[in-house]
Amino acid sequence: MHNVLYRWLWDSHDCQDLSQETFMRVWKDRQNVDALRIDALIYATALNLAKNRMRWRGLWRFQAPDEDAACDGEGPEAFALRSRSQQRVRHALQQLDASARNLLLLSEFAGLSTVELAEVLKVPEGTIASRKHRAMAVLKGLLERDDVRA
Repeated sequence: MHNVLYRWLWDSHDCQDLSQETFMRVWKDRQNVDALRIDALIYATALNLAKNRMRWRGLWRFQAPDEDAACDGEGPEAFALRSRSQQRVRHALQQLDASARNLLLLSEFAGLSTVELAEVLKVPEGTIASRKHRAMAVLKGLLERDDVRA
């Protein structure tokens, strides 16, 4: 979940806060939670909290890479290269519409199944594959366009 939230918020501390808030909300309503649908509920709650946090921040502003990322013992060249790559992906993800971004984050970073994706995104199961394929193609195009400019 932290990985998905990070691609929305780009701030590790906010991700930790929202992860805790997500689990607190699900725990508070545990009597009404269907155990078979708990993953979908958790991710849907986390995404809603992330959207609220983005509105609270003043919408989609760019942020510097996490300062903690420089503390893992890598050299400055490797850190700079990784930071540039993260910025490219961040920029491309932010250019996608919210539904495409959610689909990619939940499928690629959270590993949700088609059934779980359909439930979280409130889309028919048969639609998931075509939307995912389209979103990946757009993301790839955005990243390639960024390569041409660089």
